[in-house]
Amino acid sequence: MTTALTSPGTARGCEGVFVGRVQPVIVVVAALKGGVGKTTTSIYLSAIAGPDKRSVTLVDADPQASAADWVANAADDVLRALEVVEAPTERLLTKVLDRVDADDIAIVDTPPGHERLLAKALDLADAVVIPTRVGGVETVRVEAVLDMVPKRLPAGLVIASARTFTRDYQETVAMWVEAGVPVWGAVPERVTIASGPDGWLSVEGLDAYREVWRRLRRAARGQ
Repeated sequence: MTTALTSPGTARGCEGVFVGRVQPVIVVVAALKGGVGKTTTSIYLSAIAGPDKRSVTLVDADPQASAADWVANAADDVLRALEVVEAPTERLLTKVLDRVDADDIAIVDTPPGHERLLAKALDLADAVVIPTRVGGVETVRVEAVLDMVPKRLPAGLVIASARTFTRDYQETVAMWVEAGVPVWGAVPERVTIASGPDGWLSVEGLDAYREVWRRLRRAARGQ
């Protein structure tokens, strides 16, 4: 069954990507800097992460609670159905993630600039998504996050606001691939996915993040 995300010309149904036992269980969306699409990535992954009857919890570990506010004011039925838990401290985050059942999914929106809390989230994660943009300074910031990721943990990049037709974008992807860092997806600049709770989830945005979820799942299974 497909869950409707209905708004004229902008949104459509959002269906689960896979069935059966869900892996990974805990997905951490990580960035040490704001403004790279971290909360947007957390929202969209939460919207497409599970099929019907699958519990998805969005864990907002950012004291600003941007993700929680987005869902609280959301027009989309899928977002309104999400369980949202605010956990802006290491103790609360550990308590929340310890309660995640094996067949459930938790998407964790981590705060920028809070290395200790991010490290705790990574210790409990099954996979990590690192949003970034094209640009020289972004490379250093991604590398700082990657340095914190445990060796066992699959990690991949999502390039936000991507001008996929440009040389800069193509060279950035090639650089990360050569470095052995997978790029799980790119969200084109033209996609209006950052409108927040006043707007509807974008069809193109859902498509882009659905592909990110598929690649994340394969990486977590070692495929």
